[in-house]
Amino acid sequence: MANKFKTISTVYVDLNKTIFSLGFFACAIITAILCLTTQGYSDHETNINYSVYEAILYLDWQTLSENGIANINIISHGLSGYCTMFMPIIAALPFVTAFCNERNTGSIRLNIVRTGKLRYYIGKFVSAVISAGLAVTLGCAVFAAIVYPVFPTVDDCKELSRSFFIEENFSMATELWHFFSGAFIYGAVSVLPAFFMSSFVKNHYIITCVPFMLAYIQKVALNKISAAHMTDAPTNGLSISEKCSAFYPENITQWYSENNYVPLMLKYNGICIAAALIGFIVIMNLRRDKGE
Repeated sequence: MANKFKTISTVYVDLNKTIFSLGFFACAIITAILCLTTQGYSDHETNINYSVYEAILYLDWQTLSENGIANINIISHGLSGYCTMFMPIIAALPFVTAFCNERNTGSIRLNIVRTGKLRYYIGKFVSAVISAGLAVTLGCAVFAAIVYPVFPTVDDCKELSRSFFIEENFSMATELWHFFSGAFIYGAVSVLPAFFMSSFVKNHYIITCVPFMLAYIQKVALNKISAAHMTDAPTNGLSISEKCSAFYPENITQWYSENNYVPLMLKYNGICIAAALIGFIVIMNLRRDKGE
């Protein structure tokens, strides 16, 4: 029982350090800003695309209502565009900032001796995942708070737009739950590469930038594979394109959907979580300097 409370105490302390770090609030602010750069409205007559913040500045409420641009639709698509590109960097900010400060001050050796190796490693993992998820979710909440009162509601679009369609069982609460839970999971999963790299890399710029480059290479490769097999017949219930969809990091936000690739996507992300934790523990145990 004492060991259990000691583990919880270790996680609590690490989580406090991470959440109250500059990186946590930087992650939330940057996430909110990038969400505002996603596409909000496309004018087919003039062939002009407006980002969310441009739609807020330059488009009137009547135009948005008549074109069925409801606030919940804007919120639901917030995590796209630049967010997906820079998420590996953004999500890593809370953990990397706190962990590198601990390493640079030399307190990491003392903390490992005080708490025990395994307890320390698990505490770092839990705090990294939770803080990344919370920071991204907080940024999305700020984005939603800006968008919700500015854009038309679903009822407004139903009344003024002929082309607006929404499912009969639509629920605002459910949609918001899907969005925020997806944001939390997306942030938590996105920090894994940086978390793993921190076990053998000291430079925080490398820890944050290398996952970004790897994510970009992954997306380019998946796009090419998917395009090359677009017309292929499905094998084992899934087409090559659907299998590729399971490996796009941003698709984890659709964990609740009924898409065929969701079970494969959940298995893949579960393997990534386990691999990151085990890899971190093994490498840190092999280090004689205790991570300094």
